[in-house]
Amino acid sequence: MPASDHLSPQEDRTWSLLVGVMMWLPAELDAWLEEAADLSHAEFGVLRCLSTGEDREIHMSRLAATASVTPSHLSRIVGRLERRGLLTRSTDPADARKTLARLTEVGERLLADVEPGYVAEVRTRVFDLLGGQQIDQLEELAEAILTPLRGECVDLLPPRSAR
Repeated sequence: MPASDHLSPQEDRTWSLLVGVMMWLPAELDAWLEEAADLSHAEFGVLRCLSTGEDREIHMSRLAATASVTPSHLSRIVGRLERRGLLTRSTDPADARKTLARLTEVGERLLADVEPGYVAEVRTRVFDLLGGQQIDQLEELAEAILTPLRGECVDLLPPRSAR
């Protein structure tokens, strides 16, 4: 087999490390969120995205991109959160073909209670382990990988200058 059919030893190790981070970090955050608020990481991500939207309200299609979940997964997540009274869905009065998701006061209170602990977990598990230059590099690397996969997700983030 040609050498290009295999990862180099460095590529293989780097890929294995990245897969480990993608697998184990969300699992750790899921476990923490489950204990703290009976939420999955994806559910928490949806609530966080809603909290940053204008009037705590976002179109479902934009919410899927912003929360980095598929539209079908988002429907299930939103259904669970709606049953808990953490958000509501309604038809967009400006375009009946679109559905709006809106964070409720109960959802806002839960998010306010959970977010400080979540931030502490992320800092402990990621940012406290890195220096400032490494954080800049991680941001650049993550953006370089995510942009061709889901550029719309990157486009919805605040610009880098908002530090």
